[in-house]
Amino acid sequence: MKRKRILTVLIVLALVFIWGNSLVSRELSGKISDDILFFLNAAAEKVGLGPDAFTYMTDEDGDGEQPTSHLVRKAAHVTEYAVLAALLFLRLESAGKKRFFTAWGLGTLTGAIDETLQIFSHRGSQVRDVLIDTAGALLGLGVVMLILYLISRKEKSV
Repeated sequence: MKRKRILTVLIVLALVFIWGNSLVSRELSGKISDDILFFLNAAAEKVGLGPDAFTYMTDEDGDGEQPTSHLVRKAAHVTEYAVLAALLFLRLESAGKKRFFTAWGLGTLTGAIDETLQIFSHRGSQVRDVLIDTAGALLGLGVVMLILYLISRKEKSV
């Protein structure tokens, strides 16, 4: 029972974090991404990668460079939805495929709500971000499934 309460609190905190970030302005969201890039660049410089190792990347069409803050935001989407889906999976009481698909569906629904909330912060919503969130949820579920598989395999060998 204590485990369920802890997981429930963690899920609520994850939702507050996700949806709270959706309600911040475009300017504040950009500043947060820039601050993360500043931190990554400072860390890269300390290990000898140069002061702007994370500032630019080659863009998709190959005609120049673009700031990686876009990449940082997308990586954040994947990470937060991976964590959320893993927590949901561990909290759900159903078994097998139903448990997996329920956690994945709830992760996708959360992403759709997240993008809808962004309309209220004048940032706009994108179907692509819901797909990125869904992929992040799938990644989190894959990691949990792999860990559970390895644990069960180890227990069988003992």
